[in-house]
Amino acid sequence: MNKFLTTTAMIALALAGAGVSAHAADVKEVQMLHWWTSGGEAAALNVLKQDLSKEGFAWKDVP
Repeated sequence: MNKFLTTTAMIALALAGAGVSAHAADVKEVQMLHWWTSGGEAAALNVLKQDLSKEGFAWKDVP
């Protein structure tokens, strides 16, 4: 549960930061640092990517 809350908080912060930078530069891009690589995690991440894409955001994985 703690890992879920931490991950959710990271996503919220990333989206909030993306909104600020998008306003400043008129670029809608989310840069996401994550470790979601296994089956179910990657599937969940793809859902987030698709949802953001529908909102006009580009997704960038940050190593």
